[in-house]
Amino acid sequence: MTDAIEHAVLQLAVLVGSLRAQSFSRKIAKALAARAPDSVRCRFIEIGQLPLYNEDLDGDDPPAPWSAFRAAIRECDAVLFVTPEYNRSIPGCLKNALDVGSRPSGKSVFKGLPAGVVSVTPYKLGAFGANHALRQTFVFLDMPVMQQPEAYIGNVAELLDDKGAVTNSDTAAFLEKFMAAMETWIRTVHPGGSSFDAFMKQRGKIAEDYVNGDATSLKAIVTHAGPATFFSPRGDHLEGAEAVAGRYERDAASFGKGGSTDLEVLQASASGDLAFWSGLQHAKARMGKNGEATEMTLRVTEVFRLEDGAFKLVHRHADPVH
Repeated sequence: MTDAIEHAVLQLAVLVGSLRAQSFSRKIAKALAARAPDSVRCRFIEIGQLPLYNEDLDGDDPPAPWSAFRAAIRECDAVLFVTPEYNRSIPGCLKNALDVGSRPSGKSVFKGLPAGVVSVTPYKLGAFGANHALRQTFVFLDMPVMQQPEAYIGNVAELLDDKGAVTNSDTAAFLEKFMAAMETWIRTVHPGGSSFDAFMKQRGKIAEDYVNGDATSLKAIVTHAGPATFFSPRGDHLEGAEAVAGRYERDAASFGKGGSTDLEVLQASASGDLAFWSGLQHAKARMGKNGEATEMTLRVTEVFRLEDGAFKLVHRHADPVH
């Protein structure tokens, strides 16, 4: 796939190690996100719904929450962990998220992603044990973690008001400094990288699923709200999110297994909430279960919009190349 993407906005996954709705860790995570630089978008990825990792379940059809979690991490440039300390270590829910994301073996979604750690406690030690227990996992996960500034938020109850806002000016300044350093760290580890790069790699896999009759992964990246358009290779077009999403699903059903496709990206860019790519889609597809494989090349333009921190397909225009 030709890569011609330039993108300034970074996608930062935020994993909170406490499941309690009003947890101090979540309040600090929100305070960090509010102080992120304009070029960093924080995406909270929930971990409480993940079934406990069991390799017996991790076959061709793993639990849907696992697949959704892995896909969400793949769309991000880095991960910020905000966690309390349980028994001088990290909470079980956070360890389970690490297990889910790092499996199956050789397919870890965490590999190579820059990381940051903030530990939070109402006590004095700053959840030091959790902070360093988490850092130990990064050695095996191959996640380069930011070393400075270290973030141990102790006596947190004294730093927040009853609505979760930071009341201590020194703490507020430190959180802003931490997020600025986090952006610098991400760009140092992956200069020129972007979440749209990662998304486009995922887009290729989604296209492969589609020409094999499976629209499940495409459905996850198609907008279901707001304006949407589709200009099909047949010459017709549709407007409206639900109409377009339904058309994609119906068209996928016309393909049989045994297809293949490759996206040749000739131009791509992303800025703010919008991104696009244009180029050629080379495909070999079987129409129906018993159809012969047919080769085709489409001239494609796709436009994406960020919705809740994730890119969603809002426009596709595909013409046959004769």
